[in-house]
Amino acid sequence: MKLFRRKEKRSTEEATAPEVTTSEIYDGWFTRWLESRDKPMLLSTVYRCVDLISDSLAVLPLETYKLDIEGFKSPLLQTPIYHILNTEPSENMSRYVLFKTLAASTLLTGNGYAYIERNSDNYIDQIHYLPSQNVTIEWVKVNGIERKRYRVAGFKSLVEPRDILHFMDFSYDGHTGVSRVSHASQTLGIASDSEAHASGFFKSGANMAGVLTIEGARLSKGQKEQNYKEWEARTNPQTGKPNGVVILEGNQRYQPISVSPKDSQLLESRQHNVIDICRFFSVSPVKAFDLSKSSYSTVEATQLQYLADTMLPFLTKFELELNRKIFLPSQRPYMKCEFNTSVLLRTDKQSQAAYWNTMFQIGAAKPNEIRKEMNLGKVAGGDKTFVQVNVQTLEKAVKENKDGTE
Repeated sequence: MKLFRRKEKRSTEEATAPEVTTSEIYDGWFTRWLESRDKPMLLSTVYRCVDLISDSLAVLPLETYKLDIEGFKSPLLQTPIYHILNTEPSENMSRYVLFKTLAASTLLTGNGYAYIERNSDNYIDQIHYLPSQNVTIEWVKVNGIERKRYRVAGFKSLVEPRDILHFMDFSYDGHTGVSRVSHASQTLGIASDSEAHASGFFKSGANMAGVLTIEGARLSKGQKEQNYKEWEARTNPQTGKPNGVVILEGNQRYQPISVSPKDSQLLESRQHNVIDICRFFSVSPVKAFDLSKSSYSTVEATQLQYLADTMLPFLTKFELELNRKIFLPSQRPYMKCEFNTSVLLRTDKQSQAAYWNTMFQIGAAKPNEIRKEMNLGKVAGGDKTFVQVNVQTLEKAVKENKDGTE
């Protein structure tokens, strides 16, 4: 199965996709992928933050709209671009898988890339995910001006920016994103060391290192080895006796030399690591299932904070990049796409009912529009807006009598 199916050839300034198979693309970068990302993702807090943000983005439908001259939007459903953005961006991935993978790549490497395959009329045909390790930025001179181009592994020529969706995380130069993992390297290192220490402590049967003092004549090498074997047999968890009893003779004394987990504040350190890692991902510890200092009101407020502080900037950068690349310049004035965030209220029936009730009362939503969101069928007369009759203008509320009194 071919990864890309090009239907046109372009000039040397533009990209041409050679016949590249899926196995050839993945064999080279998969090992590097594991080496660069597996350690951070082994930390439960990092995994939760990346999984949470990428899932939140991937579940949102990407609606396409047509704008009239006054800026009012109407849905565009029966178009190829709607099917590509909401069902099958490419023959290899669904919409959910593509955007989750792009979001995870953006968070972990600082950059998420996708290649836009176009048909002979330059309209979008498919969107292919590109591993960030396979893409580099190069600068070329076009008519004496420095222009950005993308070097993609497996492509013979440079790719123009219009054919590459480039989602950047934090960036110092506006051209290449910097991984949050890189910024959090010190915190992640401490967290990883804490987890390794805890794992080693329990693997050793919760036993600590120490010194066995034997008073009297100097022991021979054979006697030392015999003592080591006896001690190992009684205390090694691999022998099935992690808490075994060791009999010390009159001239022997054991003195622990390692610091206990309590003295080293291991538990407090591990809990602090959760909070510190969450800061780098702009995620509340409550969303990472740290409920030690939370209540019901905290959880409810956290959801609103998460949508405003974490997801809104992330959704905005994806929407802007998509709108400037997937539509042709002639389409951009009257076509756009946006993530439908109302889907996040789908599981909160109370908030969903309150939202649509308010929209209906002010005449902003029609009954059939509400029923559509609730997966209900159309009803007769449901395509009209309604308002309450007990609300009127101030001029009509205050009337003067014939004698001039109110």
